[in-house]
Amino acid sequence: MNQKVLSRLLAAVTLSTALVYPQAASAAAPAPVLHDDNPSGHFGDWYTGAVPPNASKDKPVILFVQGLHSTYNTWYTTDGYYDAAYNAGYRTAFVQLKDADGTGGNMWTNGAKLAEVIKKVADYYGVSKINIIAHSKGGIDTQAALVHYGAHPYVNVVHQLSTPNKGSELADMAYSNWAGWLADILGKKDDAVYSLQTSYMANFRAQTDSRSEVSSTKTYMAAGTGDDGWFSATWFGHAVLSGEDDGAVSVESAFGLPYGIKSFTKDVSHGQIAKASQTWDLVKPKLQNASMKERATKVSKDKSKEVTVEESSVILRGGEVEDTASETFFLESGIDKLNLDTMTSSEDTMVTLISPSGKKYEADLSKKSKSEDEPGIFQDAVHHFIEVEEPEAGEWTLEVEGSDDAFFMVGSVDGGEEAKVKASKKVFKKGDKAKIFVDLGKNEIDQSSLEKANLNRSMNGEKASVLDEVKFAVKEDELTGNFTVPTKPGVYNLSFDITGINEDGEPFTRSINYNFAVTNSDGELEK
Repeated sequence: MNQKVLSRLLAAVTLSTALVYPQAASAAAPAPVLHDDNPSGHFGDWYTGAVPPNASKDKPVILFVQGLHSTYNTWYTTDGYYDAAYNAGYRTAFVQLKDADGTGGNMWTNGAKLAEVIKKVADYYGVSKINIIAHSKGGIDTQAALVHYGAHPYVNVVHQLSTPNKGSELADMAYSNWAGWLADILGKKDDAVYSLQTSYMANFRAQTDSRSEVSSTKTYMAAGTGDDGWFSATWFGHAVLSGEDDGAVSVESAFGLPYGIKSFTKDVSHGQIAKASQTWDLVKPKLQNASMKERATKVSKDKSKEVTVEESSVILRGGEVEDTASETFFLESGIDKLNLDTMTSSEDTMVTLISPSGKKYEADLSKKSKSEDEPGIFQDAVHHFIEVEEPEAGEWTLEVEGSDDAFFMVGSVDGGEEAKVKASKKVFKKGDKAKIFVDLGKNEIDQSSLEKANLNRSMNGEKASVLDEVKFAVKEDELTGNFTVPTKPGVYNLSFDITGINEDGEPFTRSINYNFAVTNSDGELEK
């Protein structure tokens, strides 16, 4: 459908909605006006919102920037920021980034185009500077536009909403040995997801945070700590992410700008943080015209070379499904609950979990909490849920039956053992020596599992031939893996399992995914 026709239809829908569902204190804003700068697609188009009757030039113009795999409709929807800003007297604008055409763009692609739109919006409204509210990856695209593509003189304040400033482990998973098959089928392995891997973002931070342009704009950061309810994708996202998170981005990542200012943390999911009823009143006070004295200018040292520490209490499995696929793992006694989410692309694929004593647990599809605001990486996956209270110790088997499908299993263990994972750094130059450490606390490491882990390791879902051999050694109950990083610049994932033996002599499995980047001689990844 022609975009201009769609805009008129949206205006009619908005009007009818206002008539059927009148609001006591606010009215639905008129449909935004399209500036059709890209007749063959959406990328580069922008919209201007209606000027409210109570508009004031004392209030800044707001440009809204959407996140991963989203469109400007992030803001122009029920409970959207557009209505809230309109009723509060703000002039507004919206942008369509590459994601609006179906395939996400990285920060370099989106940032260059966003810089052009920022200047157009400022010119349109006749102002020297505008403010930006950005959701999720839109905050990264905004940073690229300001710092690397010359838009910083035109922006006074940026307010991020759950921006993965240090990347997201969900993006790491999309390129891991376990989830790569499913991500391929779902079509979510694109430039945008690739750029959100934690090591890629560590390199982006190193390229960005020390530049003088960062001091030109005042940047606020906000984080979420909730989810969309039990058995939703964001609920299981907690298992993969580090520390507190909103089901897609950790709090640590959202507050990852060394020169940013913490605005707020709220118990909402990654999608709900961009809903007006949840956060507009928290964002609005930050939209003043910032003075130079208010701006944070201190930039911390480059943290891309520091040791990273993560904890793993998950078991990960995945791969291709042609008729049947079977995977095993060990659980120890004393676990309170095993939560299993096995993602596939088809509801017809059957998932069964078999206990060591032979008891079968069939997956439940009915518990999935439907939400249009789930994280963009695995949002199209079908979730097969299994809960087991106080699971018995021993070897468990996952059976998956389907055709032309793939699966990714995330097993979250409540009350079980944890593996502490340390790495020498996240970003290397080609030919560097790398080292990874795994500590199981008071538990022993099963020496026989090392050979299996070594054979099963994977770089970006490929065989180990792309990497020199990882040499594992155990010293003082700590596993050490040494290897030479690949010579080809890029982002890599080293995926493997480790088997521990607890004090009762019971084996247990934990999965490790180490994400790292290799740069060229100039310290850069390809753009």
